[in-house]
Amino acid sequence: MTDRNLMAVFARVSKAGSIADAARRMATSRSAVSKAVAKLEKDLGARLLNRTTRYLSLTEIGATVSEHCNRMLSEAEQA
Repeated sequence: MTDRNLMAVFARVSKAGSIADAARRMATSRSAVSKAVAKLEKDLGARLLNRTTRYLSLTEIGATVSEHCNRMLSEAEQA
């Protein structure tokens, strides 16, 4: 079972469009966010993000996972 916290971090990264912006919004380090995304990718056995030094985009699988993670985060915030 995948850690829900990792999914929440990924949802925030996909919404923010960058690891740095997500880290700022979550008041944590870029390293912690990057490690959380890497752990989620390892747990799922799939690459979720295409990363370069200046560019981040969702893979096809990442887009699908992002939809589910964003829905989960939204529902949790509503509760």
